[in-house]
Amino acid sequence: MKKILLISAAMIVCLASCTKEQAVKTISSNEIQFNISLAGHSSQVSKASATAFEADDAVSLYAVEYNGDTQMPLQIGGNYINNEKLTYSGSAWSSVSKLYWSANACDFYAFYPYQASIGSVEDYPFSVSVDQSGEGYEASDLMFAKAEKVAKEAGSVSLQFNHMMSKCRVAIVKGPKFEGDIPNDIVAHIYNTTTDCKVDWTKGSVEKDAFGAKKTITMKKLSNEEFEAVLVPQNIEKRTPLIELTMGGIAYLLETSLSFRPGYCHTLTVTLNTSPDQEMIEINIDPNIQNWN
Repeated sequence: MKKILLISAAMIVCLASCTKEQAVKTISSNEIQFNISLAGHSSQVSKASATAFEADDAVSLYAVEYNGDTQMPLQIGGNYINNEKLTYSGSAWSSVSKLYWSANACDFYAFYPYQASIGSVEDYPFSVSVDQSGEGYEASDLMFAKAEKVAKEAGSVSLQFNHMMSKCRVAIVKGPKFEGDIPNDIVAHIYNTTTDCKVDWTKGSVEKDAFGAKKTITMKKLSNEEFEAVLVPQNIEKRTPLIELTMGGIAYLLETSLSFRPGYCHTLTVTLNTSPDQEMIEINIDPNIQNWN
């Protein structure tokens, strides 16, 4: 009986020792951990076409060491971490290579989606897709996050992403005179928009290409009543058509002036009314703006 008690005591000592050792290893781990979210949100960041990051989504990560208390600039290469690919598993973010803390504090920069090659950190060319009816919609979304002067003592790096582009939403509603159901063959286009831009990754900003051609974007259809597209931030003047709705083989061109701002969703509510002779549809447009998320 005493022998059993002695063995049990030894087991307890071993368990306590192992537990303590594991705790020490966890505390002393030099591997960087990441918490990724959207500013103002406690949950995972909302993407263009989804409410959260999904498994296999990836971001580009850079880290720039401080020289004492001096903040150093982000560069194409020669940073402490250079365009490391962070991939989301569905519950956590990880990199192919283990990332360890520097002895110095660092500024962390992250971009979504992952860019395999970045030739410039201040003048990076990017274009939104002209066909956003499918995968081109989410591929046009750019997000940026930065965490300044983070040291190992912080325990982890918190990166809060913000949208760099603008979103345009077209909401179609029936007016008091409209008869029947909203057609299910509606196709929505955005006219006269510059799709090319230059990205400044050091600031997380985009600027439309002043020499870029104006193109027509096919919007993503979410339902018969809702269409969306990601745009380069820019001003649209009223003298040119902005929205085209095609239904029943007839195209309707809508004009309005808008200043598409980065990180904002601009909703154009289109009201369909049947005219007294019931041979054509009257369309009214009412724009409003709110935060993207």
